[in-house]
Amino acid sequence: MIGDIRERFETLDGMNKKAYGNTALLIGNPNDRLLVSRMQLGFGYQVSSTVKLNVLGYYASVYGWSLRYNDFRKISGYKNYMIDPQEDLDFAKLNIEVQTLFGIHGLSTKIGRQSNRYGDKRILGPGNWGNSYGWLWDLAKVSYKFDDNFIDVFYGQTKDKDKHRLSLFRKHVYAGAGIYSHFKTEANGAIEPFVIYKDGLYTGVGNGQNTEKSYTYGVRAYDTDLFCFNYDLTYAKADGTIKTKDYDAYGYAAKIGYRFKSVAWKPNFVVGQIYASGDDDPNDNIVKTFRTPFGGTDGSLYGRMDIMRWSNLVENVLELHLYPKENMHLKLSYHDFSLSDANDAWTYYKKYNINGNHDDELGQEYDVEFKWKYAKDLEFQAIYAYFDAGAFVTKNVLDNNAQRVFLQVKYTLKN
Repeated sequence: MIGDIRERFETLDGMNKKAYGNTALLIGNPNDRLLVSRMQLGFGYQVSSTVKLNVLGYYASVYGWSLRYNDFRKISGYKNYMIDPQEDLDFAKLNIEVQTLFGIHGLSTKIGRQSNRYGDKRILGPGNWGNSYGWLWDLAKVSYKFDDNFIDVFYGQTKDKDKHRLSLFRKHVYAGAGIYSHFKTEANGAIEPFVIYKDGLYTGVGNGQNTEKSYTYGVRAYDTDLFCFNYDLTYAKADGTIKTKDYDAYGYAAKIGYRFKSVAWKPNFVVGQIYASGDDDPNDNIVKTFRTPFGGTDGSLYGRMDIMRWSNLVENVLELHLYPKENMHLKLSYHDFSLSDANDAWTYYKKYNINGNHDDELGQEYDVEFKWKYAKDLEFQAIYAYFDAGAFVTKNVLDNNAQRVFLQVKYTLKN
């Protein structure tokens, strides 16, 4: 039997998932106090020497939330679907794994519900910090592993997230296919070429909200310890169509750090920039706003406030990682956010410059994160994030800053 129980207390001050600012006119309450709960329970059953059944169900719930069920309804043409980030009852895993396919060593397949995560989850990832996950797939995957390398080929469809209905055999929002590979270059490094196809299924009539047929291709290269240096580089190019327009965009993420192994707490200083192209002319026939194909947005990718996406974004980041003990990790980070193009939107909240403004400064974020692996089955986490709003926010959205607090405990069950 496997599973876990994760309980998290959150405070939101000055924002929520649907709106930024402190005003009664916004959707929901910008100052919620939440108890976010997720329970998972499942098992792995070895059917034969090469066939395994994986099952993991989850129940995600939230208490104290001012946002309503219909606030997460998406409309595409005449059709609609739900994408609820907090509440859901469903399966995270429900798949059959054939560990040696056609008798070929290293060749395997997995068919059914799975998360389909890779690398740093910037290109493909479920967004696991979110209570009801981000992307979960009903998927067929074939994998070939040799030495420390692999090549994966997959096709599947992503499920919606409706707390009132199981997603099995019903609504899927996107279809996707791709190749993701991993080739070891050094003892702690690798390169990961990828190509991903994304197809919006709920096109409805006319310009459906998720109407998209796109290809995203590129490469990730990283090394966690190269003579005390560490780096993580990703470049992604996107082509295809979105609604009735051509899609032509790109993004990159570049981080480099140095770890002082002989110093107390083994500090690791990291500097980086994350970039995603914006659209200088939203009214022409080309969409230049980059969007990740199936990547995560929450967690540590773009600040713990979780109000940014890898889309029309420039993020300059400084990080300091400290390890007071082997089972403790303290992370201090500074993020400077701006729009890559002032003619385009702050994509998380779909806000544009108004009244002739041409500002691009979103603001600065300061994060403190502490994780303590108290025991092999018990983990504590505390996070504080503060966002100092820049000129784009104060002039076009609302003149206030925002902050969040997370206090989390997680118990893992394995036997």
